[in-house]
Amino acid sequence: MDIITYHASDMDILQSDSMPFSAQITHKSGYTGGQARQAAVAADMRFFSGFDEVRSAYTHTKPPATFNRAVPLIRFNPLPFLLVFSILYALLALPLLRTGVGSYSIRTMTFNEEPSSSRALHSYIFPEQENFTDQEAVTATDGYVSTVTFKDYTVKKGDTVSGIASQAGLRNFGTLLSVNNIDNARRISAGQVLRIPSMDGLLYTVKKNETLAGIAAAHNVTVTALLDANDLTNETLAVGQKLFIPGASLSSFELRKALGELFIYPIHGRLTSPFGYRSDPFTGVRSFHSGVDLAAPTGTSVKATLDGRIAETGFNRIFGNYIIITHDRGYQSLYGHLSAIYVKRGQYVTQGAVVGAVGNTGYSTGPHLHLSIYKNGRLINPFSVLK
Repeated sequence: MDIITYHASDMDILQSDSMPFSAQITHKSGYTGGQARQAAVAADMRFFSGFDEVRSAYTHTKPPATFNRAVPLIRFNPLPFLLVFSILYALLALPLLRTGVGSYSIRTMTFNEEPSSSRALHSYIFPEQENFTDQEAVTATDGYVSTVTFKDYTVKKGDTVSGIASQAGLRNFGTLLSVNNIDNARRISAGQVLRIPSMDGLLYTVKKNETLAGIAAAHNVTVTALLDANDLTNETLAVGQKLFIPGASLSSFELRKALGELFIYPIHGRLTSPFGYRSDPFTGVRSFHSGVDLAAPTGTSVKATLDGRIAETGFNRIFGNYIIITHDRGYQSLYGHLSAIYVKRGQYVTQGAVVGAVGNTGYSTGPHLHLSIYKNGRLINPFSVLK
């Protein structure tokens, strides 16, 4: 008897039994090529119909062909493996894409390697209840301005400058800063007595050769308004005389200084890389630099740029040994590439306190300090707040 045998190849073992496959037909007794192909088609059809034996698929004088039953096969489908590989690759590549190896390309303060750092950096720092936006100068009209009067207020525990101003009906808390010569709004204390004026404005000290008209023009108010507010009968002034200028407000610089928002330089060093786009020192590729680099010898003392609490210390493959300090009003500062860290998480430090030492750790070409400043989690140019 002539036997037609089905052979399952090694590759067929990886194929799915739910998909068609090609049977290999060999014949031993003189079937033509066409006959063999017909038998193969019939074998496929019978096999998927669940028959143990394949009947003859055509009319022939030879006995029916008999096939060995093939084991159900598993088809190899590469798509799931490719999908898993793609996901794993994306997860591994994501930290590099976000941090931009060699470029410090970080627009928000996020460290993928250290979850604790990420939590510290994204914790919201609540400012005082009132809005500390800069106040624009209020131009006095040519109409009558009442004479300013003052009353005393004794600071209570928990009071803030902005809260006291609001309770007194003042729109601009800078008025209290000016009238009371407060250079740091955060450092008023219980028991301190403040003078509260009856209107918004600034207290001004007359300098040599100044005139009432010149002072009025410089502050965008009228001479009449100055006369009325200060209950003056003429324009004669004396050096050192105090004038209340109605409607005037502190400049942005003065306001930020009083609020303690001016950062000091953490080291005296040479600027080697500014904030913004630059050529990467390793690759030469144009990329975003998230802070400023100040070159100094290894071991140079690094100082806190502003009062604050240590939010995190650790090691990062980009910044090396780093310190993160959380300041008032949502500011945070990062000090990178340190050779030593002298503070611990949760410790409170004052402006100018030594927190670490310059080094060359992490992604660095030489001893220097990397300084980044953040405002509510967003990068800002350090030079906009450094004094």
